Parts: sequence; structure tokens; C-alpha cells
Amino acid sequence: MGTAIEVEGLVKRYGGKLAVDEASLSVADGEAFGYVGPNGAGKTTTIRCMLGFVRPSAGQIRILGQDVASDLNAVLADVGHLPGEFGLWPQMTGDECLDYLGALQRRPLVRRRELCDRLELSQADLRRQIRMYSRGMKQKIGIIQAFQHEPHVLVLDEPTEGLDPVMKERFVGLLAEHRQAGGTVFLSSHILSEVEETTERVAVLKAGRIVRTGATADLTGERVRHCTLVLKHPLAAGGLDLDGVSELQSDGLLHRFEFRGDMEPLMRRLGALAVQEFVCEPEHLAETFFEIYGDSGQGRAS
Repeated sequence: MGTAIEVEGLVKRYGGKLAVDEASLSVADGEAFGYVGPNGAGKTTTIRCMLGFVRPSAGQIRILGQDVASDLNAVLADVGHLPGEFGLWPQMTGDECLDYLGALQRRPLVRRRELCDRLELSQADLRRQIRMYSRGMKQKIGIIQAFQHEPHVLVLDEPTEGLDPVMKERFVGLLAEHRQAGGTVFLSSHILSEVEETTERVAVLKAGRIVRTGATADLTGERVRHCTLVLKHPLAAGGLDLDGVSELQSDGLLHRFEFRGDMEPLMRRLGALAVQEFVCEPEHLAETFFEIYGDSGQGRAS
């Protein structure tokens, strides 16, 4: 398996601000890779450098073996990109936007009709001006333009913003099909569930620096879970004394606590109790980073 994306020593400064600081990563061909961190960590700046929208202050980037600095047109022909702040022309129709963006990609738009059907954009919708679109409809246009020319590499920045749960599930299905066909995914997000569901490896960005790279499962296994337990009978003293349980607050039959680590011992303990209700919610990724890495250096460019 070759390398689809290679970033070496990427540095980007905006005046006195250091947005990306010596970032290096490698994404294998056919891999789904997550690029995650709190807002302002440098995720979007990295992507803009990867796709030639801004010039790096230092470093080298190659996509599918092509140097972005010298072979940008060749790179972009085989890349589908969805920006995090996806803007469209309000006076244009949906069809006109897809035509214009497709012309920039310089490849046949072989999947356009199929994608419109799957994301429920009708021909009547596509004939309407963008100014009449909802936030979710605009995001559908963004997804379609990224996929419609069947690129080998997808670079997606906060791709499910504005989508309802049904459309999010369909988007996840599109990513799975892309992977099955041998395609590569580079997905930037601050939504842990999205990263967990769609990627297998992840780089963690903190204040412009990559502080960790590893399997997605290893990262998400460290998150804090907020748990609420309602019992039918009072809890005996020490009933929740387990590794991983912290911040326990009890009020009669209601118990709230935080849990980190392997859930199996906790579930075994709960199985011996008269449980009326149990809810366990994972933190969003940004909260997890504040918990694991402390202050993430907000205020830098994103």
C-alpha cells in the first residue's frame, strides 16, 4: 500500500501568529484518517496548505506522489474537497453551482445524478437559487461537488454541519463506499462520534502542533463519559467504588458520575444492582481535548 498524503514539517505563520508548527503526517492509500482538535488548533490552515489555497511558510506536501507546490493542477484533479465554511453564490441555482465547481475539477461528473437522488435534492430543488436553500441543502451541494467527479482522495472539513440525522447516515454510507472502492479519506472534525465512526487512525492537533497520532479507537477509549444512574433501591456504601469512576454525586436513588476507561467492569457492577435507568454520554471531542491536554492554546488561527 502506497502513501496518499504526506505532510513533512509544515509551518504556517500569519504575521506574528504561528498557525501550524512543524506538523508532519502520513496517510496511506485507502486509509480513512481523522485530523482532530479544538477550534483554533490549526486544522483548517493545514488543509488550506494541503490544497494550495495558502502557501506554507515551510515544509513540503505531497498528494498521490505529486508535490502540491509544483504540481497543484494534477493534485486537485483527483481530490474532492469540502471546506468547513462552504460558501455558495446566492444568485446561482444549485445546478449552476455544481456545473461551475465541476468545471474546476476537470473530470467527468459521473456521480452527480446518483448523489442528488441519494441526498434528496430534486430537479426542482436544483433549479432554485441558492439564496432560497436551507443550511442543510447547501451542505448537500457541498458534499455532491466533492464526490461528483469520483476523486481518489477526499479532504473534508466538518462535513456534516447542517445535516439532519438521516442525511448524516447517508453521508457515512458514502464514505464507506468510497473506502471499499480503494479511496482515501482525510476528515477534519471536532465531533468525536463522527471521527470514531468514519476513521481508523487519527492525528491530534494542539495549538498548531501534532501531539499524538494513533488508532482512533485508542483515542476515543480515553474520553470521559458523563453517566446518570437511577436505581430502584438505595445504593450500598462503596457500591460504585471502581477504577474509572470519579466526581460521584448522589441524591437518593439518583447518581451522577464521570467514567473513563473500559466499560466492562462498570457494566458488570450495574448488572448486580436494581437499575431503573442508566445513561452514559461521551464528551464531544473538544471537551475531551481540554480534559486530556489542558489549555489548547485558543486564539491561534484555525
